[in-house]
Amino acid sequence: MVKSIQTKIILLILLVIVVASLIFGGAGILNSKAAIEKDSVQIINLLCTEKAQELNSTLGRIEQSVEIMGEYAETHIESMERLISDAEYRNEYIDTIKGVGLTAARRTSGAVTYYLRFAPGDFSATEGFFQVLNKQTGDFEPHTITDLSKFDPDDIEHVGWYYIPVEHGSTTWVNPYNNKEVDIRMISYVEPIYFEGELVAVVGMDIDFEYISSFIDSISLYDTGYAFLTDSDLNIVYHKQNVHVSVHELSDSLANEENLTNSDKLYDYSWNGESKCLALRPLNNGMCLAVTAPVSEIDAGMNRLVRQILISVTIIMLIFILVSSAIARSLIHPLTELNKAAKELADGNLDVNLTVKSKDEIGMLTESFRETADKLREQMDYINSLAYTDSLTGVNNNTAYQRDIANLFSNTDGLRFSLAVIDVNGLKQVNDNYGHEYGNILISDTAAAAAKIFGRENIYRIGGDEFAVLLRNTTLDKCRKLSEEFLEALQSDEGAVRAAAAIGAAEYIPDDRNYEEVFRRADEEMYRIKSEMKRNGDFSRVISATQTL
Repeated sequence: MVKSIQTKIILLILLVIVVASLIFGGAGILNSKAAIEKDSVQIINLLCTEKAQELNSTLGRIEQSVEIMGEYAETHIESMERLISDAEYRNEYIDTIKGVGLTAARRTSGAVTYYLRFAPGDFSATEGFFQVLNKQTGDFEPHTITDLSKFDPDDIEHVGWYYIPVEHGSTTWVNPYNNKEVDIRMISYVEPIYFEGELVAVVGMDIDFEYISSFIDSISLYDTGYAFLTDSDLNIVYHKQNVHVSVHELSDSLANEENLTNSDKLYDYSWNGESKCLALRPLNNGMCLAVTAPVSEIDAGMNRLVRQILISVTIIMLIFILVSSAIARSLIHPLTELNKAAKELADGNLDVNLTVKSKDEIGMLTESFRETADKLREQMDYINSLAYTDSLTGVNNNTAYQRDIANLFSNTDGLRFSLAVIDVNGLKQVNDNYGHEYGNILISDTAAAAAKIFGRENIYRIGGDEFAVLLRNTTLDKCRKLSEEFLEALQSDEGAVRAAAAIGAAEYIPDDRNYEEVFRRADEEMYRIKSEMKRNGDFSRVISATQTL
Protein backbone atom coordinates (compact mmCIF):
# COMPACT_ATOMS: atom_id res chain seq x y z
CA MET A 1 0.00 0.00 0.00
CA VAL A 2 2.84 2.39 0.85
CA LYS A 3 4.56 1.52 -2.42
CA SER A 4 1.34 2.21 -4.33
CA ILE A 5 0.91 5.64 -2.73
CA GLN A 6 4.56 6.47 -3.42
CA THR A 7 4.10 5.44 -7.04
CA LYS A 8 1.03 7.63 -7.37
CA ILE A 9 2.86 10.55 -5.83
CA ILE A 10 5.82 10.07 -8.17
CA LEU A 11 3.50 9.71 -11.17
CA LEU A 12 1.57 12.79 -10.09
CA ILE A 13 4.78 14.80 -9.67
CA LEU A 14 6.06 13.48 -12.98
CA LEU A 15 2.81 14.46 -14.69
CA VAL A 16 2.97 17.96 -13.18
CA ILE A 17 6.59 18.33 -14.23
CA VAL A 18 5.88 17.14 -17.75
CA VAL A 19 2.92 19.48 -18.15
CA ALA A 20 4.73 22.41 -16.53
CA SER A 21 7.79 21.79 -18.68
CA LEU A 22 5.74 21.71 -21.85
CA ILE A 23 3.87 24.87 -20.91
CA PHE A 24 6.96 26.61 -19.63
CA GLY A 25 9.16 25.54 -22.54
CA GLY A 26 6.51 26.28 -25.15
CA ALA A 27 5.67 29.67 -23.68
CA GLY A 28 9.35 30.49 -23.32
CA ILE A 29 10.13 29.50 -26.89
CA LEU A 30 7.16 31.32 -28.40
CA ASN A 31 7.56 34.44 -26.31
CA SER A 32 11.34 34.56 -26.68
CA LYS A 33 11.05 33.98 -30.41
CA ALA A 34 8.59 36.87 -30.76
CA ALA A 35 10.69 39.17 -28.54
CA ILE A 36 13.98 38.41 -30.31
CA GLU A 37 12.44 38.73 -33.79
CA LYS A 38 11.03 42.12 -32.82
CA ASP A 39 14.38 43.09 -31.33
CA SER A 40 16.22 42.06 -34.52
CA VAL A 41 13.94 44.19 -36.67
CA GLN A 42 14.53 47.15 -34.35
CA ILE A 43 18.31 46.65 -34.32
CA ILE A 44 18.65 46.54 -38.12
CA ASN A 45 16.20 49.40 -38.75
CA LEU A 46 17.72 51.51 -35.99
CA LEU A 47 21.24 50.95 -37.37
CA CYS A 48 20.08 51.80 -40.89
CA THR A 49 18.30 54.96 -39.67
CA GLU A 50 21.24 56.03 -37.50
CA LYS A 51 23.82 55.58 -40.25
CA ALA A 52 21.55 57.29 -42.81
CA GLN A 53 21.29 60.26 -40.44
CA GLU A 54 25.09 60.37 -40.07
CA LEU A 55 25.51 60.24 -43.84
CA ASN A 56 22.83 62.91 -44.31
CA SER A 57 24.69 65.08 -41.83
CA THR A 58 27.85 64.74 -43.93
CA LEU A 59 25.90 65.50 -47.12
CA GLY A 60 24.26 68.47 -45.38
CA ARG A 61 27.64 70.01 -44.60
CA ILE A 62 28.63 69.62 -48.25
CA GLU A 63 25.36 71.24 -49.36
CA GLN A 64 25.88 74.09 -46.93
CA SER A 65 29.39 74.72 -48.31
CA VAL A 66 28.15 74.95 -51.89
CA GLU A 67 25.14 77.05 -50.95
CA ILE A 68 27.41 79.56 -49.22
CA MET A 69 29.50 79.76 -52.39
CA GLY A 70 26.31 80.14 -54.40
CA GLU A 71 24.98 82.88 -52.13
CA TYR A 72 28.20 84.85 -52.51
CA ALA A 73 28.25 84.26 -56.25
CA GLU A 74 24.69 85.60 -56.67
CA THR A 75 24.90 88.55 -54.31
CA HIS A 76 28.25 89.87 -55.59
CA ILE A 77 27.14 90.41 -59.19
CA GLU A 78 26.83 94.16 -59.71
CA SER A 79 25.50 93.85 -63.25
CA MET A 80 25.60 91.28 -66.02
CA GLU A 81 26.89 93.84 -68.50
CA ARG A 82 29.89 94.77 -66.35
CA LEU A 83 30.64 91.14 -65.52
CA ILE A 84 30.84 90.38 -69.26
CA SER A 85 32.69 93.49 -70.44
CA ASP A 86 34.97 94.45 -67.53
CA ALA A 87 37.79 91.86 -67.28
CA GLU A 88 39.26 93.47 -64.15
CA TYR A 89 35.92 93.40 -62.35
CA ARG A 90 35.36 89.81 -63.50
CA ASN A 91 38.75 88.74 -62.14
CA GLU A 92 38.00 90.42 -58.79
CA TYR A 93 34.66 88.58 -58.72
CA ILE A 94 36.41 85.26 -59.46
CA ASP A 95 38.99 85.86 -56.70
CA THR A 96 36.23 86.63 -54.19
CA ILE A 97 34.32 83.41 -54.92
CA LYS A 98 37.58 81.45 -54.95
CA GLY A 99 38.39 82.68 -51.45
CA VAL A 100 34.94 81.75 -50.17
CA GLY A 101 35.22 78.33 -51.81
CA LEU A 102 38.65 77.69 -50.29
CA THR A 103 37.36 78.35 -46.79
CA ALA A 104 34.35 76.11 -47.39
CA ALA A 105 36.38 73.30 -49.00
CA ARG A 106 38.91 73.22 -46.15
CA ARG A 107 36.08 72.72 -43.69
CA THR A 108 34.28 70.09 -45.79
CA SER A 109 35.43 66.52 -45.19
CA GLY A 110 36.14 64.61 -48.38
CA ALA A 111 36.23 67.69 -50.67
CA VAL A 112 38.72 67.24 -53.53
CA THR A 113 37.72 70.11 -55.84
CA TYR A 114 35.72 73.31 -55.87
CA TYR A 115 35.01 75.48 -58.87
CA LEU A 116 33.17 78.30 -60.59
CA ARG A 117 32.46 78.00 -64.30
CA PHE A 118 30.84 80.78 -66.33
CA ALA A 119 28.19 79.78 -68.84
CA PRO A 120 29.58 79.58 -72.38
CA GLY A 121 28.17 82.13 -74.79
CA ASP A 122 28.73 85.50 -73.16
CA PHE A 123 31.91 84.09 -71.63
CA SER A 124 34.66 81.86 -72.98
CA ALA A 125 34.34 78.06 -72.64
CA THR A 126 37.12 78.02 -70.00
CA GLU A 127 36.16 81.10 -67.94
CA GLY A 128 36.23 80.61 -64.16
CA PHE A 129 38.44 78.56 -61.84
CA PHE A 130 38.96 74.89 -60.99
CA GLN A 131 40.84 74.15 -57.73
CA VAL A 132 41.94 70.54 -57.03
CA LEU A 133 43.24 69.11 -53.75
CA ASN A 134 46.88 68.05 -53.73
CA LYS A 135 46.69 65.07 -51.36
CA GLN A 136 50.41 65.20 -50.66
CA THR A 137 50.50 68.83 -49.52
CA GLY A 138 46.88 69.14 -48.41
CA ASP A 139 46.51 72.37 -50.41
CA PHE A 140 44.01 73.20 -53.15
CA GLU A 141 45.84 74.10 -56.37
CA PRO A 142 44.70 75.47 -59.75
CA HIS A 143 43.94 72.84 -62.38
CA THR A 144 43.44 73.11 -66.11
CA ILE A 145 39.88 74.26 -66.74
CA THR A 146 37.77 71.88 -68.82
CA ASP A 147 36.88 73.33 -72.23
CA LEU A 148 33.10 72.83 -72.37
CA SER A 149 33.10 73.30 -76.13
CA LYS A 150 35.14 70.10 -76.64
CA PHE A 151 32.64 67.69 -75.08
CA ASP A 152 29.12 66.56 -75.79
CA PRO A 153 26.63 67.54 -73.02
CA ASP A 154 25.87 63.82 -72.55
CA ASP A 155 29.51 63.09 -71.64
CA ILE A 156 28.90 62.58 -67.90
CA GLU A 157 32.49 61.73 -67.05
CA HIS A 158 33.80 65.02 -68.44
CA VAL A 159 31.04 67.63 -68.24
CA GLY A 160 28.08 66.01 -66.48
CA TRP A 161 28.85 68.15 -63.42
CA TYR A 162 27.94 71.23 -65.54
CA TYR A 163 25.07 70.18 -67.79
CA ILE A 164 23.03 68.08 -65.33
CA PRO A 165 22.49 70.95 -62.81
CA VAL A 166 21.90 73.44 -65.65
CA GLU A 167 19.25 71.12 -67.11
CA HIS A 168 17.56 70.82 -63.71
CA GLY A 169 17.76 74.57 -63.16
CA SER A 170 18.48 74.15 -59.45
CA THR A 171 21.07 72.87 -57.00
CA THR A 172 21.68 69.22 -57.86
CA TRP A 173 23.52 66.15 -56.60
CA VAL A 174 25.29 64.34 -59.44
CA ASN A 175 25.43 60.57 -58.94
CA PRO A 176 28.87 58.90 -58.50
CA TYR A 177 30.97 58.99 -61.65
CA ASN A 178 34.61 58.77 -62.73
CA ASN A 179 35.86 62.29 -63.46
CA LYS A 180 38.26 61.89 -66.39
CA GLU A 181 39.76 65.35 -65.87
CA VAL A 182 41.29 64.50 -62.45
CA ASP A 183 40.96 60.68 -62.55
CA ILE A 184 38.90 60.48 -59.33
CA ARG A 185 35.61 58.71 -58.68
CA MET A 186 33.44 61.35 -57.06
CA ILE A 187 30.01 62.76 -56.39
CA SER A 188 29.29 66.42 -57.11
CA TYR A 189 26.99 69.03 -55.62
CA VAL A 190 26.49 71.93 -58.03
CA GLU A 191 24.38 75.11 -57.96
CA PRO A 192 23.51 77.12 -61.10
CA ILE A 193 23.88 80.89 -60.59
CA TYR A 194 21.29 83.17 -62.18
CA PHE A 195 21.13 86.95 -62.45
CA GLU A 196 17.79 88.48 -63.40
CA GLY A 197 16.67 85.11 -64.77
CA GLU A 198 19.76 84.59 -66.92
CA LEU A 199 22.23 81.75 -66.32
CA VAL A 200 25.60 83.23 -65.34
CA ALA A 201 27.67 80.32 -64.02
CA VAL A 202 27.71 77.24 -61.85
CA VAL A 203 29.54 76.77 -58.56
CA GLY A 204 30.16 73.38 -57.09
CA MET A 205 32.23 71.02 -55.02
CA ASP A 206 33.35 67.45 -55.75
CA ILE A 207 33.62 64.88 -52.97
CA ASP A 208 35.98 61.94 -53.26
CA PHE A 209 33.63 58.95 -53.40
CA GLU A 210 36.18 56.97 -51.42
CA TYR A 211 35.25 59.16 -48.45
CA ILE A 212 31.62 57.99 -48.79
CA SER A 213 32.51 54.36 -49.57
CA SER A 214 34.82 54.16 -46.53
CA PHE A 215 31.90 55.20 -44.35
CA ILE A 216 29.69 52.57 -45.99
CA ASP A 217 32.37 49.90 -45.47
CA SER A 218 32.61 50.79 -41.77
CA ILE A 219 28.98 49.79 -41.21
CA SER A 220 28.63 46.26 -39.87
CA LEU A 221 26.19 44.19 -37.84
CA TYR A 222 26.11 40.66 -36.51
CA ASP A 223 29.07 38.70 -37.99
CA THR A 224 28.99 39.40 -41.73
CA GLY A 225 26.24 42.01 -42.17
CA TYR A 226 27.19 45.09 -44.18
CA ALA A 227 25.80 48.13 -46.00
CA PHE A 228 25.68 49.26 -49.63
CA LEU A 229 24.52 52.31 -51.59
CA THR A 230 21.91 52.69 -54.36
CA ASP A 231 20.81 55.50 -56.62
CA SER A 232 17.29 56.95 -56.57
CA ASP A 233 16.05 54.08 -58.82
CA LEU A 234 17.49 51.54 -56.33
CA ASN A 235 20.27 50.50 -58.69
CA ILE A 236 23.32 49.51 -56.61
CA VAL A 237 26.10 52.07 -57.16
CA TYR A 238 28.45 50.90 -54.42
CA HIS A 239 28.81 47.41 -52.95
CA LYS A 240 31.90 46.01 -51.24
CA GLN A 241 31.52 42.84 -53.36
CA ASN A 242 31.33 44.91 -56.55
CA VAL A 243 27.69 44.02 -57.23
CA HIS A 244 25.86 46.19 -59.76
CA VAL A 245 22.19 45.20 -60.01
CA SER A 246 18.88 46.72 -59.01
CA VAL A 247 17.52 45.98 -55.54
CA HIS A 248 14.29 44.92 -57.26
CA GLU A 249 16.23 42.13 -58.98
CA LEU A 250 17.34 40.51 -55.71
CA SER A 251 14.06 38.63 -55.25
CA ASP A 252 10.47 38.44 -56.46
CA SER A 253 9.22 39.97 -53.21
CA LEU A 254 11.44 43.03 -53.71
CA ALA A 255 10.44 43.30 -57.35
CA ASN A 256 6.79 43.73 -56.35
CA GLU A 257 7.46 46.34 -53.65
CA GLU A 258 7.03 49.96 -54.71
CA ASN A 259 7.99 51.88 -51.54
CA LEU A 260 10.95 49.96 -50.15
CA THR A 261 12.33 53.03 -48.35
CA ASN A 262 9.07 54.04 -46.67
CA SER A 263 8.76 51.16 -44.24
CA ASP A 264 10.28 50.05 -40.95
CA LYS A 265 9.96 46.38 -41.84
CA LEU A 266 12.70 44.11 -43.16
CA TYR A 267 12.62 42.62 -46.67
CA ASP A 268 13.62 39.00 -47.27
CA TYR A 269 15.65 37.98 -50.30
CA SER A 270 18.15 35.34 -51.36
CA TRP A 271 21.64 36.08 -52.70
CA ASN A 272 24.05 33.34 -53.84
CA GLY A 273 21.86 30.75 -52.15
CA GLU A 274 21.83 32.55 -48.77
CA SER A 275 18.68 33.96 -47.19
CA LYS A 276 19.06 37.57 -46.10
CA CYS A 277 17.12 40.53 -44.71
CA LEU A 278 17.33 44.09 -45.98
CA ALA A 279 16.48 47.58 -44.66
CA LEU A 280 16.55 50.75 -46.79
CA ARG A 281 16.58 54.46 -45.95
CA PRO A 282 16.57 57.41 -48.39
CA LEU A 283 19.40 59.97 -48.28
CA ASN A 284 19.22 63.71 -48.85
CA ASN A 285 21.06 63.44 -52.17
CA GLY A 286 18.43 61.10 -53.64
CA MET A 287 20.44 57.95 -53.03
CA CYS A 288 19.52 55.20 -50.56
CA LEU A 289 21.44 53.42 -47.82
CA ALA A 290 20.82 49.69 -47.52
CA VAL A 291 21.79 47.48 -44.57
CA THR A 292 21.67 43.71 -44.95
CA ALA A 293 22.50 40.62 -42.88
CA PRO A 294 22.07 36.85 -43.26
CA VAL A 295 18.92 35.42 -41.70
CA SER A 296 21.04 32.70 -40.10
CA GLU A 297 22.97 35.32 -38.10
CA ILE A 298 19.83 37.28 -37.22
CA ASP A 299 18.15 34.10 -35.91
CA ALA A 300 21.31 32.67 -34.28
CA GLY A 301 20.49 34.00 -30.83
CA MET A 302 16.90 32.84 -31.05
CA ASN A 303 17.88 29.36 -32.26
CA ARG A 304 20.50 29.08 -29.56
CA LEU A 305 17.96 30.07 -26.91
CA VAL A 306 15.39 27.60 -28.26
CA ARG A 307 17.97 24.80 -28.15
CA GLN A 308 18.92 25.75 -24.61
CA ILE A 309 15.28 25.75 -23.54
CA LEU A 310 14.56 22.39 -25.20
CA ILE A 311 17.67 20.78 -23.77
CA SER A 312 17.02 22.19 -20.32
CA VAL A 313 13.39 21.06 -20.28
CA THR A 314 14.36 17.57 -21.48
CA ILE A 315 17.03 17.23 -18.80
CA ILE A 316 14.62 18.44 -16.13
CA MET A 317 12.09 15.81 -17.20
CA LEU A 318 14.68 13.02 -17.14
CA ILE A 319 15.97 14.08 -13.74
CA PHE A 320 12.52 13.99 -12.21
CA ILE A 321 11.91 10.48 -13.52
CA LEU A 322 14.86 9.27 -11.44
CA VAL A 323 14.51 11.31 -8.27
CA SER A 324 12.23 10.92 -5.35
CA SER A 325 9.10 12.86 -4.56
CA ALA A 326 11.04 14.91 -1.99
CA ILE A 327 13.50 16.15 -4.62
CA ALA A 328 10.60 16.79 -6.99
CA ARG A 329 8.91 18.99 -4.37
CA SER A 330 12.16 20.97 -3.95
CA LEU A 331 12.03 21.83 -7.64
CA ILE A 332 8.51 23.23 -7.58
CA HIS A 333 9.61 26.61 -6.26
CA PRO A 334 12.30 27.34 -8.90
CA LEU A 335 10.03 26.13 -11.67
CA THR A 336 7.28 28.43 -10.44
CA GLU A 337 9.71 31.33 -10.40
CA LEU A 338 10.94 30.58 -13.90
CA ASN A 339 7.41 30.29 -15.21
CA LYS A 340 6.53 33.63 -13.63
CA ALA A 341 9.66 35.18 -15.17
CA ALA A 342 8.73 33.84 -18.61
CA LYS A 343 5.25 35.40 -18.35
CA GLU A 344 6.70 38.72 -17.15
CA LEU A 345 9.14 38.64 -20.06
CA ALA A 346 6.27 37.93 -22.45
CA ASP A 347 4.32 40.86 -20.96
CA GLY A 348 7.24 43.22 -21.59
CA ASN A 349 8.64 43.39 -18.04
CA LEU A 350 12.40 43.17 -18.59
CA ASP A 351 13.30 43.68 -14.90
CA VAL A 352 12.60 40.07 -13.98
CA ASN A 353 14.00 39.00 -10.62
CA LEU A 354 15.47 35.50 -10.79
CA THR A 355 16.83 34.29 -7.45
CA VAL A 356 17.66 30.78 -8.60
CA LYS A 357 21.45 30.30 -8.60
CA SER A 358 21.72 26.54 -8.78
CA LYS A 359 24.26 24.94 -11.08
CA ASP A 360 21.88 22.33 -12.43
CA GLU A 361 19.77 22.37 -15.60
CA ILE A 362 17.23 24.76 -14.10
CA GLY A 363 20.09 27.11 -13.31
CA MET A 364 21.21 26.91 -16.93
CA LEU A 365 17.70 27.72 -18.06
CA THR A 366 17.54 30.59 -15.56
CA GLU A 367 20.81 32.01 -16.86
CA SER A 368 19.50 31.79 -20.43
CA PHE A 369 16.43 33.83 -19.47
CA ARG A 370 18.55 36.25 -17.45
CA GLU A 371 20.85 36.77 -20.45
CA THR A 372 17.83 37.25 -22.72
CA ALA A 373 16.33 39.83 -20.38
CA ASP A 374 19.70 41.62 -20.08
CA LYS A 375 20.13 41.75 -23.87
CA LEU A 376 16.61 43.07 -24.39
CA ARG A 377 17.10 45.61 -21.59
CA GLU A 378 20.33 46.87 -23.20
CA GLN A 379 18.58 47.38 -26.53
CA MET A 380 15.60 49.13 -24.94
CA ASP A 381 17.92 51.39 -22.91
CA TYR A 382 19.72 52.35 -26.12
CA ILE A 383 16.45 53.10 -27.91
CA ASN A 384 15.20 55.11 -24.92
CA SER A 385 18.42 57.14 -24.85
CA LEU A 386 17.62 58.39 -28.36
CA ALA A 387 14.29 59.72 -27.08
CA TYR A 388 15.98 61.84 -24.41
CA THR A 389 18.69 63.53 -26.52
CA ASP A 390 18.36 66.78 -28.47
CA SER A 391 19.36 65.98 -32.07
CA LEU A 392 20.88 69.40 -32.82
CA THR A 393 23.07 69.93 -29.75
CA GLY A 394 23.56 66.45 -28.31
CA VAL A 395 22.47 67.56 -24.82
CA ASN A 396 19.36 66.36 -22.98
CA ASN A 397 16.05 67.36 -24.53
CA ASN A 398 12.84 68.64 -22.94
CA THR A 399 11.51 65.10 -22.46
CA ALA A 400 14.54 64.23 -20.34
CA TYR A 401 14.09 67.52 -18.49
CA GLN A 402 10.50 66.73 -17.49
CA ARG A 403 11.48 63.21 -16.46
CA ASP A 404 14.38 64.38 -14.25
CA ILE A 405 12.29 67.11 -12.61
CA ALA A 406 9.66 64.52 -11.68
CA ASN A 407 12.34 62.20 -10.32
CA LEU A 408 14.01 65.07 -8.44
CA PHE A 409 10.84 65.95 -6.53
CA SER A 410 9.73 62.38 -5.92
CA ASN A 411 11.37 62.72 -2.49
CA THR A 412 12.24 66.14 -1.03
CA ASP A 413 13.95 64.81 2.11
CA GLY A 414 17.50 66.16 2.03
CA LEU A 415 16.88 67.63 -1.43
CA ARG A 416 19.50 70.16 -2.52
CA PHE A 417 20.11 71.57 -5.96
CA SER A 418 20.75 74.75 -7.91
CA LEU A 419 19.22 75.73 -11.23
CA ALA A 420 20.53 77.98 -13.99
CA VAL A 421 18.41 79.18 -16.92
CA ILE A 422 20.21 80.23 -20.13
CA ASP A 423 18.68 82.23 -22.98
CA VAL A 424 20.58 82.98 -26.21
CA ASN A 425 20.51 86.66 -27.19
CA GLY A 426 19.89 87.66 -30.78
CA LEU A 427 18.96 84.29 -32.26
CA LYS A 428 16.10 85.82 -34.27
CA GLN A 429 18.38 88.49 -35.74
CA VAL A 430 20.94 85.85 -36.77
CA ASN A 431 18.23 83.66 -38.33
CA ASP A 432 16.63 86.61 -40.16
CA ASN A 433 19.89 88.09 -41.43
CA TYR A 434 22.01 85.01 -42.10
CA GLY A 435 19.67 82.04 -42.19
CA HIS A 436 18.84 79.20 -39.83
CA GLU A 437 22.16 77.45 -40.55
CA TYR A 438 23.91 80.19 -38.59
CA GLY A 439 21.20 80.11 -35.94
CA ASN A 440 21.80 76.38 -35.50
CA ILE A 441 25.55 77.05 -35.18
CA LEU A 442 24.78 79.67 -32.52
CA ILE A 443 22.59 77.26 -30.54
CA SER A 444 25.12 74.42 -30.90
CA ASP A 445 28.04 76.63 -29.78
CA THR A 446 26.09 77.79 -26.73
CA ALA A 447 25.23 74.19 -25.82
CA ALA A 448 28.86 73.13 -26.29
CA ALA A 449 30.12 75.90 -24.00
CA ALA A 450 27.52 75.01 -21.36
CA ALA A 451 28.37 71.30 -21.58
CA LYS A 452 32.07 72.08 -21.15
CA ILE A 453 31.50 74.10 -17.96
CA PHE A 454 28.47 72.45 -16.34
CA GLY A 455 28.79 68.91 -17.69
CA ARG A 456 26.74 67.61 -20.61
CA GLU A 457 24.63 65.38 -18.36
CA ASN A 458 23.32 68.49 -16.52
CA ILE A 459 22.27 70.50 -19.62
CA TYR A 460 18.74 70.45 -21.07
CA ARG A 461 17.49 72.22 -24.17
CA ILE A 462 13.98 73.20 -23.12
CA GLY A 463 13.14 75.59 -25.95
CA GLY A 464 14.43 76.88 -29.26
CA ASP A 465 17.06 79.16 -27.67
CA GLU A 466 16.62 78.31 -24.00
CA PHE A 467 18.57 75.86 -21.83
CA ALA A 468 18.26 74.74 -18.23
CA VAL A 469 21.17 73.59 -16.07
CA LEU A 470 20.23 71.29 -13.17
CA LEU A 471 23.06 70.96 -10.62
CA ARG A 472 22.30 68.46 -7.86
CA ASN A 473 23.96 68.89 -4.45
CA THR A 474 25.37 72.24 -5.56
CA THR A 475 25.16 75.59 -3.79
CA LEU A 476 24.05 78.82 -5.42
CA ASP A 477 27.55 80.31 -5.03
CA LYS A 478 29.08 77.40 -6.90
CA CYS A 479 26.39 77.68 -9.58
CA ARG A 480 27.09 81.41 -10.04
CA LYS A 481 30.83 80.76 -10.30
CA LEU A 482 30.23 78.18 -13.02
CA SER A 483 27.87 80.64 -14.74
CA GLU A 484 30.68 83.21 -14.90
CA GLU A 485 33.01 80.59 -16.38
CA PHE A 486 30.33 79.76 -18.95
CA LEU A 487 30.02 83.42 -20.03
CA GLU A 488 33.81 83.64 -20.30
CA ALA A 489 33.82 80.51 -22.46
CA LEU A 490 31.28 82.12 -24.80
CA GLN A 491 33.36 85.30 -25.10
CA SER A 492 36.52 83.33 -25.91
CA ASP A 493 34.87 81.34 -28.69
CA GLU A 494 36.61 81.98 -32.05
CA GLY A 495 34.09 80.27 -34.30
CA ALA A 496 31.99 81.67 -37.11
CA VAL A 497 29.53 83.24 -34.67
CA ARG A 498 29.94 85.04 -31.38
CA ALA A 499 27.33 83.83 -28.93
CA ALA A 500 25.87 86.07 -26.24
CA ALA A 501 23.57 84.66 -23.61
CA ALA A 502 21.82 85.72 -20.43
CA ILE A 503 21.93 83.34 -17.47
CA GLY A 504 20.02 83.44 -14.21
CA ALA A 505 20.44 81.14 -11.22
CA ALA A 506 18.47 80.07 -8.15
CA GLU A 507 18.83 77.52 -5.36
CA TYR A 508 16.16 75.25 -3.91
CA ILE A 509 15.17 76.13 -0.36
CA PRO A 510 12.90 74.09 1.93
CA ASP A 511 10.18 76.76 1.68
CA ASP A 512 9.80 76.07 -2.04
CA ARG A 513 6.61 74.15 -2.58
CA ASN A 514 7.57 72.87 -5.99
CA TYR A 515 10.15 73.07 -8.74
CA GLU A 516 8.31 75.91 -10.51
CA GLU A 517 9.15 78.34 -7.69
CA VAL A 518 12.88 77.69 -8.12
CA PHE A 519 12.58 78.00 -11.88
CA ARG A 520 10.63 81.26 -11.57
CA ARG A 521 13.42 82.90 -9.52
CA ALA A 522 16.11 81.78 -11.95
CA ASP A 523 13.99 82.82 -14.93
CA GLU A 524 13.27 86.28 -13.49
CA GLU A 525 16.96 86.87 -12.86
CA MET A 526 17.80 85.71 -16.37
CA TYR A 527 15.25 88.09 -17.93
CA ARG A 528 16.52 90.97 -15.80
CA ILE A 529 20.06 90.32 -17.04
CA LYS A 530 18.79 89.84 -20.59
CA SER A 531 17.10 93.28 -20.47
CA GLU A 532 20.35 94.88 -19.31
CA MET A 533 22.25 93.14 -22.11
CA LYS A 534 19.73 94.37 -24.66
CA ARG A 535 20.15 97.95 -23.45
CA ASN A 536 23.91 97.51 -23.82
CA GLY A 537 23.56 96.02 -27.30
CA ASP A 538 25.08 92.69 -26.29
CA PHE A 539 23.68 90.37 -28.95
CA SER A 540 24.89 87.23 -30.68
CA ARG A 541 26.33 87.98 -34.05
CA VAL A 542 27.97 86.37 -37.07
CA ILE A 543 31.69 87.21 -37.10
CA SER A 544 32.48 86.00 -40.63
CA ALA A 545 30.11 84.28 -42.96
CA THR A 546 33.08 82.74 -44.80
CA GLN A 547 34.11 80.76 -41.73
CA THR A 548 30.97 78.80 -41.08
CA LEU A 549 32.20 75.50 -42.41
